Amino acid sequence: MRITTKLQILMMLGAVLPVSVIIMIDQVAIGAGIALLVGLLGPYVAEEWLVTRDLQAIRRFCQHVKDGKYLVPIALPNELPAGDDENEFVSVRRDMNWMARAINLRESQLKAVIDELAAARQELLDQKEEMETVNKRLIEMAMTDSLTGLSNRRHFFDHLEQEVCRVNRNRQNISLFMLDVDHFKKVNDTHGHQTGDTVLQAIAAILRNRIRRSDMVARIGGEEFAVLLSDTDSIEAMHLAEQIRISIKNYSFQTCDGQSMKLTCSIGVCGSAGCNTEQLYKYADLALYHAKNSGRDRVAYYDCEAQGQATGEEQENQKGVTH
Repeated sequence: MRITTKLQILMMLGAVLPVSVIIMIDQVAIGAGIALLVGLLGPYVAEEWLVTRDLQAIRRFCQHVKDGKYLVPIALPNELPAGDDENEFVSVRRDMNWMARAINLRESQLKAVIDELAAARQELLDQKEEMETVNKRLIEMAMTDSLTGLSNRRHFFDHLEQEVCRVNRNRQNISLFMLDVDHFKKVNDTHGHQTGDTVLQAIAAILRNRIRRSDMVARIGGEEFAVLLSDTDSIEAMHLAEQIRISIKNYSFQTCDGQSMKLTCSIGVCGSAGCNTEQLYKYADLALYHAKNSGRDRVAYYDCEAQGQATGEEQENQKGVTH
């Protein structure tokens, strides 16, 4: 039954009831009072009968939807017999139930899409992490000597260039020394290249354990190593080079057949003193050359300032080199 129909019934009762009561009671005053009472209470009764109860149910349903509880339907009263008009609130509530089911279905579909996107995002993140790991590994391989795990020649000279620029700009000290294993070819010829590789790995470990985190050690070719010491003057560099020379001399190297053998090394040291990259490496190599030609198993230092006073190629190779 529609709301308008109910209102018409209520208005008719409001008109008929006072007259009926007047006829039955036959008192004008009482009839008028009842008519007034019906007029006053009519809207209240209409609100309770027609609106309030249904609106409360709808409000509860809306609160459920607001809380995300789409599967909590509002109860529907029994439908009237066929042919009668259905209560308008029943139609509204049925439509709202349908709306809630549609929202729930759509939310389920959206959740499925979100889950798929999340899975795809995680897959992309995993692929990105894997690629970063591979790239990092490739970079390490490009900068690392595969036998010793030290920096390789290319990486060392790139780093040397940066460090020389830095110390010259900030007027700081830097030292470089070159190390060469004495008579290493004899090791390979006598005990084989596998023993030679073991010797190089042991020397790399000795160097790595002696330097600081801020320093760099590299294998720049064959049995030759380079050590770059940041913020280190010539006295400190000579002291460290001598300690390394003694450590290698006292170390017991193992051959492939389990025998022990002793080896020595020669070291050439040079401090920056305003030198550029090429000069620093050249002078350290000259000092190494002098150490080897002076009997090996020793440390030689190339004094850049003394070299600056020399004339002639021979003087450049000899003057300024000290032990």
